[in-house]
Amino acid sequence: MSHLALRSLAAPAVARQVYLLEPHPGTLCRVLDLYAARGIAMRTVKYEHAAPQTMMLTITADADHELLRILVAKAGAQVGVIEAAIG
Repeated sequence: MSHLALRSLAAPAVARQVYLLEPHPGTLCRVLDLYAARGIAMRTVKYEHAAPQTMMLTITADADHELLRILVAKAGAQVGVIEAAIG
């Protein structure tokens, strides 16, 4: 069985990712674009004030844990992202 076939048999995990962002719409769009570009299904998206001049973005998504780990690392490197973690 090929690697691709084995990967498709594994059920995607449901995981929560948490981002602390500067309150700029461009930052939010760049993070959400990373999910869209990879076709990751988001179950919930919550965007709220965390502290003065800081927003918290919480996403619950269906995807392979390794893919989410890489995605969170890429998002954390974006301008305007203060902190990124899988929770």
